[in-house]
Amino acid sequence: MRIAARMAVENGPGGERRTTRAPVQVSTTMRALGYHGFDVIIRNISEHGFMADTATEFVEGSYVRLKLPCVGTVLARIAWAKGGQVGGEFLNTVNPVRLRLVMGMGGATAH
Repeated sequence: MRIAARMAVENGPGGERRTTRAPVQVSTTMRALGYHGFDVIIRNISEHGFMADTATEFVEGSYVRLKLPCVGTVLARIAWAKGGQVGGEFLNTVNPVRLRLVMGMGGATAH
């Protein structure tokens, strides 16, 4: 319950994001707890979450471990999954300095 309450505050009323996500293209792995890792491509990221392309189905509300270069493994909850893409909320925010390293490795570009 504590996690759900914190996520509600981070997302704000109506589910809008507090921070803008930066576009990236980072190949990595993600795994649902208790399963083997699957390849994903992170397409955008912020301190609070990410969106990724995947050929594997992830269930909305499930918890996953996502490997981030320069950060390590982070825990996230799948907020939505549709058509080969998933959106996740990090259980703990990612350090902004380390996040910039991830964005630099992933060829972040402004759109």
